[in-house]
Amino acid sequence: MFLLVCQLPSRGLPCGFWRSFSPFLFLASMVLAASAEARSAFVLPPPHALESIPAGTYDDRGRRLGDAALFWEKLDDGTIHMRAVTRVEGGARNTIDTWFEEVDEGRALRALREESLSYDGEGNRMVLVRVDHERRKASCTPPPGSGKKVETIELGPEDRVANTTMSLLFQPLIRGDVERIEFQAFLCRGGARLMGFVALPGPRSDDGQVVEIRFGPNLGRVASWFASVVVPKLRFWFTAEGGEYLAHRMPLYGGGPEVVVSREGVSAGFRRR
Repeated sequence: MFLLVCQLPSRGLPCGFWRSFSPFLFLASMVLAASAEARSAFVLPPPHALESIPAGTYDDRGRRLGDAALFWEKLDDGTIHMRAVTRVEGGARNTIDTWFEEVDEGRALRALREESLSYDGEGNRMVLVRVDHERRKASCTPPPGSGKKVETIELGPEDRVANTTMSLLFQPLIRGDVERIEFQAFLCRGGARLMGFVALPGPRSDDGQVVEIRFGPNLGRVASWFASVVVPKLRFWFTAEGGEYLAHRMPLYGGGPEVVVSREGVSAGFRRR
């Protein structure tokens, strides 16, 4: 509650003047409070290390299509930056960038901004997908010269969007702390919108050392069964001990080819499911 008490010097203006503005001051205070609370709802575990992880891009048969890489670094302003690059040699590519703030004295991270930019097989730039958790906005920026307008939607004060942070978001599933994780993805193909997703633990490898996490649109039982037939098989794989990222399977971009990205030196056997 905002309470204005006219006890201090008012620069010669009557108390009634200030009282008449109290509703506006109250509204302004609420707007500022809402802005201060704008953030991602997810507090995430940090990566195992700030490092560069070489990887490769593969098709479902295990044929290598190109190079990939994942980079973690701490910037001069204290934010943590993650970049992931996925390439198909001589063709399409995707780059994602995510900036995090450290919370809980550096023991956890919270996403500040997420960006994803793809190029199709002919090298044409596609839509820039941007999620700004601090400003509570998500936008789809078309390529220059397309004649299309930027599409923007508002996010809630503690949004559950996790376009690029799933390798951290799924850690409680790997440890068995929870049975499912619900989150949202911001999509641009077909118009700017949010879609609910759910992640569930899948089978382990035969030796028990690899955990599979499956995720997809959260559409209810019947719709989810239908989606399981027509929607791409979205997967992440982690080590059972420690939850270290190994690989993932997703479309290279919205409507693009489905690829498997796997860190170098990891056997492809566990991915053939």
